[in-house]
Amino acid sequence: MAVHAPQPVEQSSAVVAEVLAWSASALEISHPVFGGLPACPFARAARLKDAIHFEVRAFSVDDPLELDGALLRLVADFALEDAAGRRETLFVVHPHRGAMSAVALERFVARLDGRLRGVPRLAGLRVFEAHPESEFQVGGVYTRRGPYPSFQVLSHARLKATSDTLRGSGYYDRFTPAMLRAVGMPR
Repeated sequence: MAVHAPQPVEQSSAVVAEVLAWSASALEISHPVFGGLPACPFARAARLKDAIHFEVRAFSVDDPLELDGALLRLVADFALEDAAGRRETLFVVHPHRGAMSAVALERFVARLDGRLRGVPRLAGLRVFEAHPESEFQVGGVYTRRGPYPSFQVLSHARLKATSDTLRGSGYYDRFTPAMLRAVGMPR
């Protein structure tokens, strides 16, 4: 089975606490590279209003991504939560730091993102990864070096709307063209 059962509550709570601590200390603090804004200007607000659905589970980068598989069912359930306004982000965290390489996770996330785009009811979702060894950086700031291999799913429409609020702020000044395309720019 490619997606395993969720972790025990005690382990899940500790993993989520560590991810939240990383967010607060790395993603939610102001940085000159982002025009004085945090690396993720919306992470704090999402955290404070409990708009993030955390799922701690061992997932496989070899998951076949079948529509009736556990992983895509999880994403489909999140899509309903998002549409109902209950959650903004699905944050799936693997509880074992060394479970996969950063490159393997990036390939998996690209495959998952492509798969979602091919399913009409999930086509409006986008996927991003974080990994302890991620090489993704903006202006020398490694924004995706999370404590565990993970991926985040969010609505492209929400991503576009929130990114619109940052236009002209200096936030995107050091983004590459590929990074800008990922958030729907140019418009």
